[in-house]
Formats: sequence, C-alpha cells, structure tokens
Amino acid sequence: MQHIHAFETGANDTRSSEVLKSIQHIDHITFVDNYKNEQTFIERWKMLGFSELSRWHTDDFPAIHIALTSGQTPSFPWATMTGLSVSQDPHSSINEFIHRYGPGMQHVAYNIDPESDMEILQEELKKLGWNFMTPVLTYKDHVGSRLRQTFTAPTSPHGTFIELVQRIPGPDGSPYAGFDTQNIDDLYRAYYDYSIWLENKGAA
Repeated sequence: MQHIHAFETGANDTRSSEVLKSIQHIDHITFVDNYKNEQTFIERWKMLGFSELSRWHTDDFPAIHIALTSGQTPSFPWATMTGLSVSQDPHSSINEFIHRYGPGMQHVAYNIDPESDMEILQEELKKLGWNFMTPVLTYKDHVGSRLRQTFTAPTSPHGTFIELVQRIPGPDGSPYAGFDTQNIDDLYRAYYDYSIWLENKGAA
C-alpha cells in the first residue's frame, strides 16, 4: 500500500515524528465484497464478537455501507470497527475494485487526535510524499460533534487507499460516532474521479 513508506523512511525524522504523534490508533478497516456475500461476511464477524452498529445506503454512488463494532473504551465510541461496503451496481467503484483485485480490504482509517490541526497534518504529510485525493472534509451531526476526514489517493484505479479521520466531541463531550451518506458519497465521488484520471493517464 502506498502509505507505508511514510512510516518506514528515515528522512526528515524529526518532522515525521512530530506529525505522526497525532495519529492515535486504527479507527476502522473497511472491506468490499460481492453483494450476495453480505450476510456471510456479517455472520463471520459476529462469531468474533462484533455487532452491527449501523448501515448507510448511498444514492449518488449506489451502495450499502455497514459498520460492525466490538468492545468499548472510556473515550471512544467502540474498541474496534470493521466496515463492509457492497453494491448491486456492476459499474460501481466497489465492484470495479472486486473485479480488478478481488474481495478484500479497501482502506484503513487512522484516528487523529481531536486536538490536532488536520490541515497542517495533511500539508506535512504531503511534504513527506503522501498524495491525497481530497482536501480535509468536515461534517457535523445533530448534537454538534464533528467528523473531519481526508483520503490518500490510490496508486492504481479503484485501488486501496488510506483515510485519516478525526472525531471531535460536541458540547456533550461525545465524539462523532459513525458516518453519514453525504461524507460517503463525497469520498466515492473523489475516488471515482481520481480513478478515471489514473485510467486516462495510463492510456495516454
């Protein structure tokens, strides 16, 4: 996966260590699979102690996105999250991924310290060689909690990518838990457009 070098290179060690301090832990890992395998996937993870948190149906880029969580922590909505995305649209980016690479992990999301400045983090990571397909995107839920996300660009069309996600507590102290259809569609719009750009670049 394209991001690995940013963790492993020794160049710019001081700057790298300061930037990486804001990356706290894995927020979630999302898999893609064939639509017909949805229930089998869910049942397999339920056997490991996971339960379905929620699901979101997107219309602009038709798909179902399911969050499965396990465990609790004092300061976070869950201990571990696994995601699944499936689509009945044969031309969706989800099914393009499966066609090219097979069912499997589409992206890993790293949780960012809610006190960190996501724009500065993104700019510093760009200096270290990271390439992004989105700016920092911001969403707010009904209680005022905020979700901030940015996504690295895949290195191959409809390929794997990395998410950086920041869950900022609202007035009641609860961090943004989950996602919504708008932020998922925004991701898939950028993912589709960047993948088409990669295809055209390769054909040129």
